[in-house]
Amino acid sequence: MTAQTDPLRASLTEQLAAMRDCPVGSLPPALLDVVLDRITPADDRPVDVLRPRDWDELRHQEGAEGRPAPYWAQLWPSGLALADELAARDDLDGRRVLELGCGLGAAAAVAARAGAQIVATDGIPDAVAFAAHNLAINDGTGEVALVDWRDADELVEGAPWDLVVAADVLYLRQNVEALMRLVPRLLDRGGELLLTDPSRAGCRDFLAAARATFSVQSRSDLTRERVSVHALRRR
Repeated sequence: MTAQTDPLRASLTEQLAAMRDCPVGSLPPALLDVVLDRITPADDRPVDVLRPRDWDELRHQEGAEGRPAPYWAQLWPSGLALADELAARDDLDGRRVLELGCGLGAAAAVAARAGAQIVATDGIPDAVAFAAHNLAINDGTGEVALVDWRDADELVEGAPWDLVVAADVLYLRQNVEALMRLVPRLLDRGGELLLTDPSRAGCRDFLAAARATFSVQSRSDLTRERVSVHALRRR
């Protein structure tokens, strides 16, 4: 813990306890032991990301309490690739952007900085708290919402979105089927879906089905092994 992260930790602790609806003393210590990382996306403008310092210890403490592994709490290659893709764009200013499964919120912070009207969502309360803090410490203006996109009629109520983005969300077969049902309800003709994925079979299945109604452009991210970038636009 550094002097820079002390006030962030105090505010974050309050939010985490509120999101979990529990006393501060019940929070896992590894969730509160945070570090401030700095990443540099494709536009060479640094983004600060507050995250739990020791993911393995957090996973251990959460598992001991019967809670799921905190996959949201890492900066995964696909998430960094999504941040790069958004940083490289010059068309985000004023556009309505929805992120599914935002995790720590690094990509959302990049989109907000570019002027997007970003709504970042995640189904894990802890992720929502961290993402909101990471938007704030990067002076980003946007919304963060606790929403499991696999059952998300409220996201459809906000449609149509100009751009929907997601990083590595197709790791379960049920996610593939849920995304196929959801995306056509989120995007009008010309709307765009941007996916980054570490070459999962679920993503290949999703793209094969999506080609019936979307044009698909795919390429490999040469800076990150096995990560691919897929841009889908409604016909």
